[in-house]
Amino acid sequence: MGKRVESTEFRLAAQREILVAVLSALAKNDDAWREINRILEEELIVQDHEEDPGIVPSEAFARQNAVTAEISSILQDASARAARGASPAAPKSDR
Repeated sequence: MGKRVESTEFRLAAQREILVAVLSALAKNDDAWREINRILEEELIVQDHEEDPGIVPSEAFARQNAVTAEISSILQDASARAARGASPAAPKSDR
């Protein structure tokens, strides 16, 4: 099962990198960036009476906090990349 977990980690890292790249391009458009942030803020706000946390509330809220933290981290990375106008170092293709 170790290889499966490792493979999943690599896939998630690649997907995160794609998200940051796409979002950093969108961050250069003020209207699009504001709209992305507005939509994500609306989706992530959990009101006490709106969300049933499940059988074990602390687990549900811990999951929601972890998701919110990761989304915030992705948005911050995209914003920082857009501000510096750079892309991450990537291996060059032989094509």
